[in-house]
Amino acid sequence: MITEDDKIADVLNQYPILKEHLLQRSPKFANLNNPIIFNTVGKFARIKDVAKNTGEDLTEFLDFLNQHKD
Repeated sequence: MITEDDKIADVLNQYPILKEHLLQRSPKFANLNNPIIFNTVGKFARIKDVAKNTGEDLTEFLDFLNQHKD
């Protein structure tokens, strides 16, 4: 189960399908395609940070990630 304290890079490395789902969800996730940003910020940014920075409701965002990870 993905939690608010998981790092986005770890989540996307474990569940690569989520990247496509996030890109389809909102253009706010376009930075996932930028390797420089992803490789630096992704290692530190937690799911709750990503939700806050993209304006996502944390609970809804976690539900989305957990529903689409497989």
